[in-house]
Amino acid sequence: MGTEKLLVVKFGGSVLEDGESIRRAAEAVRRERLRNRGVVVVVSAMKGTTDRLLETARKISQSPAPEMVDYILALGEEESARIMTAALRSIGLDAVEVTPDSPSWPIVTEEEHGCAEPLLEECRNQVELGLKPLIERGKVPVVCGFIGKSPSGRATTLGRGGSDITAVLLARLLGAEELVLVKDVGGIYSADPHRVGDAKLIEDLEAEEAYLLASAGAKVLHSKVFKYKPEGLKVRVTSNSGRLEEGGTLIHGEVPDLQVVSYDRPVLLVTVVGDGLSNQRALAEMTEEIVGRGMKVLSLRADDRAVNLIIDGEPSEVLEAVHRVACSENLLKGLSALEDLALITVKGRRLEALPEAIQRIAEPLAKRGIKIYESLTIHNSVSLLIRWGRREEALRLIRETLGCV
Repeated sequence: MGTEKLLVVKFGGSVLEDGESIRRAAEAVRRERLRNRGVVVVVSAMKGTTDRLLETARKISQSPAPEMVDYILALGEEESARIMTAALRSIGLDAVEVTPDSPSWPIVTEEEHGCAEPLLEECRNQVELGLKPLIERGKVPVVCGFIGKSPSGRATTLGRGGSDITAVLLARLLGAEELVLVKDVGGIYSADPHRVGDAKLIEDLEAEEAYLLASAGAKVLHSKVFKYKPEGLKVRVTSNSGRLEEGGTLIHGEVPDLQVVSYDRPVLLVTVVGDGLSNQRALAEMTEEIVGRGMKVLSLRADDRAVNLIIDGEPSEVLEAVHRVACSENLLKGLSALEDLALITVKGRRLEALPEAIQRIAEPLAKRGIKIYESLTIHNSVSLLIRWGRREEALRLIRETLGCV
């Protein structure tokens, strides 16, 4: 096809708000073509269009059928694809719009409406038959993001973050070198820059770190992006500055599909009972005292009557440190500790798809009489404490149950 490397670039609706921003986006694509790179463009509906179309659907019917809503919403991405195609052609690029009515349409989904899941093998076949030949002929495909087409031919939508999902899925199936997600912010920040004035741009981020932020509600990326991201694909989140090859946040590496791991040393579960234990100063002093003695606080959970701490440290020192702080604040009624516990964690992107994950993890342990002393759920990970002596048995049982041996 005359190019050595392939780039997939997605332009979000918030950066396609007027003719000037669309022209700037088109020029950025042209720069990549001049660098001898193949480019596939994915577009969202222009800013405000999806809300306007949704309002229209609701005016047609007070309770519009999901399939009707998807059919109407798809018009926004189709409009963007046609406009972007025209913009690219106007600066000399051989662009072609790819909508659900095109023979080269690549995104096939289940029949669900509103948040349809792509059917991976069907998408792979469509990419091979339709999209790859366009790229090999030197064309720039402009693909509608967010929307899909079911096997029965109905319009579907991929839900929140749908255009990002389209883009990463195409990058995976095409074997792209890099995926660039163009947003209305310059990358991923240490906090939401619209709410925190001194938030700083993160230039480099591990995929697992980005996944944790997305799972915790960070709006820049949807966690589903990592469901389809292959290990070798670099993802760059940047702004519509006219340059796609630099700046923003570069995400690299892979989020494990599903992992069952154990902390490598026995830990303690310390419980402090008293009144007013959610006192922030007391909690801060407690952790400071423990860390100051060279020990690690792995987890802390508190309410007004009790504090549970999971600690890696020498038991007598831990108890002495916690007891001293709790007594000094006149909060302590009682203190207890369980020693020689194993901290086992189940994490990975497949955990999202496991309903009642804690129950599925706990059942095989209960059948073998392995007691769980504490369990913690943090976004897309589940941790539990059991006796250290049964750690290997527990790891084996959980891995067998979840199919990740």
